[in-house]
Amino acid sequence: MTNKQLSQLHYLKKEIKMHQERLTELNALAEIKSSAITGMPMSKSISDRIGYSVIKIISIKDALSKLCEELTDYIENVDDPIIRMILTYRYVNNFSWEKTASKIGGRNRVSGLKKRLYRYFRKENRTRP
Repeated sequence: MTNKQLSQLHYLKKEIKMHQERLTELNALAEIKSSAITGMPMSKSISDRIGYSVIKIISIKDALSKLCEELTDYIENVDDPIIRMILTYRYVNNFSWEKTASKIGGRNRVSGLKKRLYRYFRKENRTRP
């Protein structure tokens, strides 16, 4: 795993939320269209487009959710507790480096936490096949 991949976690969560909101809008639109005038000839094009959009959004949302799950599983399986806390505060909670250092405490400074994390990434990338 790399810093770049983990830094996407915050934006992936935001994108999932965006797609969830879009699904809610499409469901509301589908209900409005279905409760319109009954007994009149209806065009399938609107409901077909809504159905297609819903399927596409659910597919994208599922893929993003899977990627988020992989990233959080990676963080949860890190052996070093300080690295795990850094990753959680920084990437899961989207805290600034200053707030991360403050939360971890113990006289940890931003520069020290960054060095520790980047050394961990370098070490992990060397040991991976």
